[in-house]
Amino acid sequence: MSMLAVVVVIGGLALGGLLNVLVARLPREREMFGWPRCTRCGRRLAIWQLLPLVGWIFQGGRARCCGRRLHWVFPVVEVLCAAALFVFYVRYGLGTAFWFLSFVSAVLLLTAAIDWLHRVIYTLFILLPALICIIVSPWVPGLGLVASLVGAIFAGFAFLILFVLARFLFPSNAVPFGLGDVYLGIFIGAAVGITNLMPALFYGVVAAGVFAAGILLLRRAGRTDMPAYISYGSFLCIGALGYLIVQSLLREA
Repeated sequence: MSMLAVVVVIGGLALGGLLNVLVARLPREREMFGWPRCTRCGRRLAIWQLLPLVGWIFQGGRARCCGRRLHWVFPVVEVLCAAALFVFYVRYGLGTAFWFLSFVSAVLLLTAAIDWLHRVIYTLFILLPALICIIVSPWVPGLGLVASLVGAIFAGFAFLILFVLARFLFPSNAVPFGLGDVYLGIFIGAAVGITNLMPALFYGVVAAGVFAAGILLLRRAGRTDMPAYISYGSFLCIGALGYLIVQSLLREA
């Protein structure tokens, strides 16, 4: 592994750590700035606790300040971010595709983590990146303005239909498919384009289906602690990220 590749991996871990700060702060404190605090007891974190992945390992998966277990989502975000950036660097170097896919991956991981932990997708943090993807799409190899714009419109319309159906079939507030998922569909469509939209969504849809089927089987087996709903947006995000990584690995140089 070259020195530059090592730097990219470290940068990916650092970016994942920054995403985790947002994951921890936005739903709880609804602000982006200020010194990070423990997600369990709210105490200010030491600098070494903020080290990506290393801080989590040194603490043994538990907060050193209060001894409570740290969520597994945080190290997973950092590892996936580093892995994605490494794959993109190996395939594309430090060209336009690398920076674009790194940006898309960061948005997907941020959205996936927050939706998994809190079942919410923030409009600003998904629609603004969708607009950015459309604006820069003419300079992204293999994407283009038309493909990005049509992908966003098509995905938004399709997900809007699913949202309306969910509201009709599940009239309660806790519907399995929300408006945030519509916004997420718009972002994924803008990021991958209309030609890649279906395969980019396929991974997430299959994963969500398998997970939901597993929950149903466990309920039938007598488990009563199974969740009533799944974070569908998280599966779509991880599925889309997986598609981008796999396509980068399979695409010919």
